[in-house]
Amino acid sequence: MAVTSMYSLWLEPPASLASTTSRFIKQHARNSNGKCPQFEPHVTLAGGFVGTDEEARAVSTDVVTALATTTGPLRCDAVEVTTGTRYHQCVYIRMNPTPSLAKAHEIAANAFGVEPGNGSGTLYMPHLSLVYGEVPEGERFLLAKEATGVLLGDTKDTSSASFTADTVTLWRTDTSDLTCESWTRVDRYPLKLACNQY
Repeated sequence: MAVTSMYSLWLEPPASLASTTSRFIKQHARNSNGKCPQFEPHVTLAGGFVGTDEEARAVSTDVVTALATTTGPLRCDAVEVTTGTRYHQCVYIRMNPTPSLAKAHEIAANAFGVEPGNGSGTLYMPHLSLVYGEVPEGERFLLAKEATGVLLGDTKDTSSASFTADTVTLWRTDTSDLTCESWTRVDRYPLKLACNQY
């Protein structure tokens, strides 16, 4: 019998932004005394698909084909570093939910068989997380302030945290694993290459 897992589709930042955000993620994880995990920087396009690797790959291929003919490479424009109350939305860079990004999320969510949005009927909120965990409000605020300085600088230049995603990646993401140690990349799908075929 094939093993089933939970999967997500991610938009991963390019090397330079991945390096700076990953450094922040890892530094805080080390300083948290095990309260906050390490994870790879990403903007989740959609998550919650349960199936086998083979099924997840097939659905992901369909999603990327659909994106190639509707949205093309996806722009992720940073708005601000902010905080939230959910474990996986503790401190993050909020991205502008542009029509193309919202459409891409809707396509991916529908393909995954999950309700589009951010849960509980709220709209899709694209974001690049910097801290996972159950962190007190005051500490979250300080971390967001620190991240703003590190990633956006004194001028709070959001362009330094913005990027165009020309690849979609499929990840095995068991959200019940709060350590994120089991999270693994399954495949990559070059969105830009797919666009060139249409």
